[in-house]
Amino acid sequence: MIEKFKKILEKENLQPRELAAKLGVQPSAISHILNGRNNPGVAILQSVMTAFPNINPEWLMLGKEPMYKNEKAIQRDLFNQEYSESSKIEISERLESDFSTKNNIQTTEPQTIIKEVVRTLPPKEILRIVVYYSDNTFQEFKS
Repeated sequence: MIEKFKKILEKENLQPRELAAKLGVQPSAISHILNGRNNPGVAILQSVMTAFPNINPEWLMLGKEPMYKNEKAIQRDLFNQEYSESSKIEISERLESDFSTKNNIQTTEPQTIIKEVVRTLPPKEILRIVVYYSDNTFQEFKS
């Protein structure tokens, strides 16, 4: 709960005393929550939901993303990972080096390495494709 209150302060750009005023509680109550001395009671949680109607109650009570009602949860997957440009270069160089060493390839040309990687991969067959739509329906295709 400490982290949630810290996140509210950060996202709403508030100081603890400003949050206390918005919730109608003593600044010491917020201080005790932020220091881990006390957990917020039902009255404080209700005050948060009243003062910040855009905060998702499920996030506040259960930790379910997203924090705000009107935003979508961040989906972490292979295609959403962000890397800095320097880490991309480092990863690429490491993969090329590892693959070249393991497969006894003398050249460092990317095309040659890619051709070797593809050549050494076992053949795969698509078994199922699932398409998810924005209205929470899906369609499944099987081979």
